Amino acid sequence: MRLLLDTQLAFWWQTGDRRLDGAARRMIEDSDAPVLVSRVSLWELAIKASLGRLRIDLPVFASQVEAMGFSWLPIENAHILHLASLPVFPDHRDPFDRLLVAQSASEPLVLLTADGTLARYGELVRVV
Repeated sequence: MRLLLDTQLAFWWQTGDRRLDGAARRMIEDSDAPVLVSRVSLWELAIKASLGRLRIDLPVFASQVEAMGFSWLPIENAHILHLASLPVFPDHRDPFDRLLVAQSASEPLVLLTADGTLARYGELVRVV
């Protein structure tokens, strides 16, 4: 099954952050299928950087995604349309996460995330 990294995991992978645990690293490294990073993640990082919530060199991040052997997942109309059918939970309304879940379900892809609140979206979400 193809893997989709959520924004946090893609950022942690690129920065070598220790919060990306061994099990998650092995899943990514051992994947026979493509590992993808969504354009949603680049958009989210750009917004966080512009608000001063994150320090990141966005052009370097963007170029490193492919240099690390990952592929970009574009945002398609089908992903946005699927977003409308996702349940809304009162304690989680993050639009970036919701679009990642919609992409995961539409493709299908296994979404790897460190965010336990996303697990309730179903079996295609793996919390690591």
